[in-house]
Amino acid sequence: MYLPEYTITNKILNLVAEIESSKSAIESIFILPFSRDSLRKESKEKKIYNLLLLEDFDISLVDIKRHFDSISPHLNSEILQAIDLIEQVEYLSKKKDSFENKVLQINSSLNSASYSQNGVLYRTLKINGRVLPEEILASLRSFYQFLESKDASEIHPLLVSGMIFSYFEKIIPFQNFSSLTASLACEVYLHSRNYSIIDIIPYQENFYLKKFKINEIIVNMCEVEDFTEWLEFFLSSVSFQLTIIKEKFQLLSKQSKDSQVSHIEKLTPRQKKLYQYLLDYKFIQNSQFPLLFPEISEDSILRDLKVLKDLNLVVKTGKTKSSKYELFE
Repeated sequence: MYLPEYTITNKILNLVAEIESSKSAIESIFILPFSRDSLRKESKEKKIYNLLLLEDFDISLVDIKRHFDSISPHLNSEILQAIDLIEQVEYLSKKKDSFENKVLQINSSLNSASYSQNGVLYRTLKINGRVLPEEILASLRSFYQFLESKDASEIHPLLVSGMIFSYFEKIIPFQNFSSLTASLACEVYLHSRNYSIIDIIPYQENFYLKKFKINEIIVNMCEVEDFTEWLEFFLSSVSFQLTIIKEKFQLLSKQSKDSQVSHIEKLTPRQKKLYQYLLDYKFIQNSQFPLLFPEISEDSILRDLKVLKDLNLVVKTGKTKSSKYELFE
């Protein structure tokens, strides 16, 4: 069985403490349902966008937003399959199956959109400084044994999930989608350890912004077989993003006491959707109505916007068909 080498440094202890403090704060802060749902939507979209960047998908954050708002041009099958799989992480984590089989299902599903025949594609090419292709399965099995051992269950779940990502990056087991498989495997593991707050933490943003730093750490880890440096980086990424989310929750909690914000909870579902659209895209014009509500008349949407305007939630500029509705500042 594989036994990871790492040191619990003061930095790691402090980062875990910061993360747990932010997690507790978020779980105890009251914000109005619309605000909570809106923030979770924003975090989910950002998370999915940054996960797709790990595999260099040609997509923008606006594309992701439009996809979830059902106003996007059709995305290609690879991206749709990846998004669908990302959204199923929690469900996959609850399946009564081995962690190995869950990882295989992730990679197989990602490959099925690219290849006519489903299946996991293990790496067949040699990579300098990495495990040889013929040693991949044995290496993975040894690591999976550790993950399902009592030793792993007694380690903080964030540390183990960090090891999962870095171990996969260290050996690069798959021919395709290895980084995305590694990241989703992290998420599955955290959900299985009841750390579901990970859903709203787009920590992968730091992975993309600092991919050269990550590669440097992983290469060094291949040489010294020690996870410490990586765990410090991984926990820093989680802590940074979680602190941002905590501050947003705290701001929204203060705003919840504002009478203007409380009006939002009394809106109809269609009016809330209009308001959310304005939060996402800043403005809306008549020409965009059919994209958002293809079966609703323009007059009905204009009446909804008038309600938002009367509540001082939006402001109208321009006249007739060229008019524009924006959030009230």
